[in-house]
Amino acid sequence: MTVPPPAPAGTPFDTGNPLLAEGPALMITAVIPSPTGQRLAVTVRTPSTSLTVFLAGADAKNWAAQLTRDAAGMSGTRLVVPNGGAPLPPLGG
Repeated sequence: MTVPPPAPAGTPFDTGNPLLAEGPALMITAVIPSPTGQRLAVTVRTPSTSLTVFLAGADAKNWAAQLTRDAAGMSGTRLVVPNGGAPLPPLGG
C-alpha cells in the first residue's frame, strides 16, 4: 500500500454502534528495524481496542499527508476517537 484510498461518502464507521463513542485514545509511534528495512510502527490504543500498523517510509509519508489534509479541513480543534468511552488501561497492563 502506498496511497490510502479516498474516504467513502458519509461516515467511515457504523454510526449506530454504541461502542463508537467519544473517549480517550493514545497514539504511539516508533521507528523499528525489520528484515526489509526500517518501518514506522504506529499504534493506536483505546479502551476497547489496540491497532498497530508497520509502515514503510513512503507509506508513512502518505498517511501523514492524508492526516494533515483531513485535519486542515476540520472546523474544530477537538479530536474525536470512537472507542466506547472507557478510560485507557495503563501502558503494558
